[in-house]
Amino acid sequence: MGQQQLLLLVIGVVLVALSISAAFPMLDKGFRQDEADALLDRGLAITGSAVQWKITQDPYNGGNMSYERLAEGGLQTLGLDSTTVRGRFRITEATPTRLEVTGVSDRYEGVAVRMFIDQYDVVGSDISFDGEIGLDDEPGTDA
Repeated sequence: MGQQQLLLLVIGVVLVALSISAAFPMLDKGFRQDEADALLDRGLAITGSAVQWKITQDPYNGGNMSYERLAEGGLQTLGLDSTTVRGRFRITEATPTRLEVTGVSDRYEGVAVRMFIDQYDVVGSDISFDGEIGLDDEPGTDA
């Protein structure tokens, strides 16, 4: 091989290596965002079930216009699993008119979401990629 061909080959290998090494952080960011989106989707499903439960006027199977009975064991009351493939979920606050649902990823450390309901509307959500949001039983996190 000539020196020019060898130089082009080396430059090509270096460019490919740099491109691959630059792609890994972008892929990781995309995976973490996908995880947060999936947690948010599951949180919406939980909040939808909670609203349906709240408006049910049944003393045994409904909230009778209050979220308050969901404060302890709320997901079990709704008939939902607290653990999924994506993460762990918990109703972290329940008052007669407000509900807070928290989900924490098991795949990516630090990825978590928190959703807030006031009456029948989702009024906000927080997404954390740095571990700011956590569940009660996790040391070093807020609840």
